[in-house]
Amino acid sequence: EFTMPFAWIDRELFLHVASAGSSYEVTVNGKRAGYVQDGATPADFDITRLATEGKNRVTVTLFAPAVADALQPNPALGECYVMAQPKMRVRDVVVDAALADDGNNGVLGLGIVMKTHSLNPKTTRVYYELIAPDSTKVLDGYKDLTLDMRREDTVRFLARIPDSMLWNPGRPTQYTLRVKTQHEGRYMEYIELPLGFRTVELHNGQLAVNGNPVALRTREIPPHFPAEEIAKLREQGFNTLRLLPGPVSPTLYAVCDTMGMYVIPQAPIDTRSSGESRRIGGNPSNDPAWQGAYVERAENSYHTSKRHPSVIAFSLATQSSNGINLYESYLDMKKSGDSRPFIYPDAAGEWNSDKLDMQ
Repeated sequence: EFTMPFAWIDRELFLHVASAGSSYEVTVNGKRAGYVQDGATPADFDITRLATEGKNRVTVTLFAPAVADALQPNPALGECYVMAQPKMRVRDVVVDAALADDGNNGVLGLGIVMKTHSLNPKTTRVYYELIAPDSTKVLDGYKDLTLDMRREDTVRFLARIPDSMLWNPGRPTQYTLRVKTQHEGRYMEYIELPLGFRTVELHNGQLAVNGNPVALRTREIPPHFPAEEIAKLREQGFNTLRLLPGPVSPTLYAVCDTMGMYVIPQAPIDTRSSGESRRIGGNPSNDPAWQGAYVERAENSYHTSKRHPSVIAFSLATQSSNGINLYESYLDMKKSGDSRPFIYPDAAGEWNSDKLDMQ
């Protein structure tokens, strides 16, 4: 249950479900809010029209046995909360970095994705500050953005980052991004995010971070793994964690960002129980009926983890044979334009996996 105060009447309400493991359905006050087939990654439900002032009741129903169990089992409900945002809100923050022409500095590109739910044109002023670890301002400013009915756009800005301040395992530097929005003289939203900036490129299987080749010493770990165990692996000489399928602990990426460990997230697809056959009735990876589910899971895993500087590659599946669905997942992710590699270690030499040298 949650209580909706009067102050939220003119705001957009979202229910956040961190994970469920299984497919699930959400209702608010007995009315259906939505259905999620991929329960391993976070999901947000717009419940604005379903909630009322005062007490509200949310029900999350996990389906068992679930259709999604064929892709990745082990249902378990994660953290859930309700948040309120203004009609014109910050929907996402995107980060891009490149090496400057001199090769000694980084060029940071930041985008604040704004979305309006209003039926009429609305103008909001977006303030931004980027604060270095020593509390100095790298940049600040504002831009006015007008959006008409239910549209979205991105406020973009650039900054130069000295090479000495780029994120790397030996110096996991993180900045703080502060975003404020203002409408008709009133501040509507305030967001603060830690961000690290580094470049990742792949050349013939060799990964380079900030232009410097790196050797990946990899250890496979479950998606919930204690910080002290990560520190032990670092002491043993491992610098890269490959996650097993499943809901990822919210703190794992943050720990790796601050500790300087590389991470390869894993899309929640593991169909080993269906065998290796690509024939009808065999592994779902070659059954077109599953194509949407495969692509959705790859996209969800990518968007959940893309902003973390520790994430240097993405894995599309594990032990799931191969076929049309993993081909399409790979092609879809390459459309993102991200320079980080997309891999499928069990591709057996087929083209739908970037070559990445790992030990």
